[in-house]
Amino acid sequence: MSSLPPKTAAFWSSPSRFFLVALGALSGMDAFSEFPYLLSHYGGGTFVAVYALALLAMAWPLLAGELTLGRRAGGTGSPGAIVRIVPGRAWRWTLRAASLGGFLMFGYVAVVAGWMLFYLHEALAGHFQGATEAFIGAQFAHLAAHPGPPLAWEALFLLLVFSVVAGGPRAIEDLSYLVVPGLLALFVALVVFAATLGSFFVSAPVLLVPRPAPSGATVALVALSQAFFGPGLGTASFLAYGVSLRSSVSAGRMALALVFAQTFAAWLGGFALASLVFAAGLRPLAGGGFLFETVPLMGSRLPHGALVAALCYLALIAAAWLSGVAWLEPAVQLLAERGISRPRAALGLALAALVTGVVLTLSLKSWAFSFTFFGRLKTLGLLDVLMIVAVNVLLPWGAGGLSLLMGWGPDGLFGRREPLGGLRRLWLWALRLLVPTAVLVVILSAPRLVL
Repeated sequence: MSSLPPKTAAFWSSPSRFFLVALGALSGMDAFSEFPYLLSHYGGGTFVAVYALALLAMAWPLLAGELTLGRRAGGTGSPGAIVRIVPGRAWRWTLRAASLGGFLMFGYVAVVAGWMLFYLHEALAGHFQGATEAFIGAQFAHLAAHPGPPLAWEALFLLLVFSVVAGGPRAIEDLSYLVVPGLLALFVALVVFAATLGSFFVSAPVLLVPRPAPSGATVALVALSQAFFGPGLGTASFLAYGVSLRSSVSAGRMALALVFAQTFAAWLGGFALASLVFAAGLRPLAGGGFLFETVPLMGSRLPHGALVAALCYLALIAAAWLSGVAWLEPAVQLLAERGISRPRAALGLALAALVTGVVLTLSLKSWAFSFTFFGRLKTLGLLDVLMIVAVNVLLPWGAGGLSLLMGWGPDGLFGRREPLGGLRRLWLWALRLLVPTAVLVVILSAPRLVL
């Protein structure tokens, strides 16, 4: 393993601040927006327990390994550090795949965030008051045919992300220090509001109490898929963040704490959103149906519905902001290896994401075409192609490749003659066998469960 000469340090200022940064990176939009549907369809508390086990099996060893490997850059935060600490062609191609997968996922999330900003404006303007399903559907169809307003809002979202990424670790810390506690407090406030509504104590047991699921194997597959894609594993974000992690911080304990915190955060956000949906007399949909059908209808039926819908969108936009910053960090460091400054790299990525957003938005209507993938009809053209490449190739390559290289490679986490204690041995074999197996299961089940 090569070492880097010491340069100007750019450490995370404290373990607690890094904990918030890392939790924000894991708290992606899908980690919350998918949970209402999953809680209601897969056994409530049963699904939460299986999800926690899936995170423990897959996320803990992978995140701990990435943090450990990233820290081998010396904690200097030097440009291109994640490239120089992992010599060899296999390492570099895996990093590039993970970085590209993170960028493509960010490009998709930026499009969705632009739509959510538009819907946030509509909610605050009171346009959902008394809205019907027909009205909501017609509004979505109109926007798909006239993408100008959502693209303008997407540009605003990209500006927010660019301003943080360009500022480096200190700006990322400041964002996470303010937004992560605010996001959790907002979910608590939404739960408190839902508890004032009559149907809360009818729906709460359905969402909280463990109950029989449709199929144990299906619940396990869905939980594993959500544990992989919800927090955005496979983007190498923690490898890049580990570059600035102090040697006094235990990567294993930090990763373990993050697993439990992410389980709680995902459950809290999903429970808050699902409680409001049930209070409105609705059933949560999955994916875009929840964001652009369920939430507007919920805003039209609940007391103070416009404000409630606006707060839901605000929370999900904040989650997209936090995870988007993390997903771009590996690409920024890869560009830094080529001598590009952080502000220029961030600006270039933001412009590339905007171009990607234009293509994806036009794919909803103007450039739409259909094809079949694993027996499922896809109708959104290039948007479907991008998601298939990211979900089925790049992110699994990033997560599975890193786990195999860290566990088996001669330049991995442990030297061949390094003595290993019980916990480290468990960690090593989890990286070698458990994580790659879980990623393989995700690859095989993703076309059926995700796309």
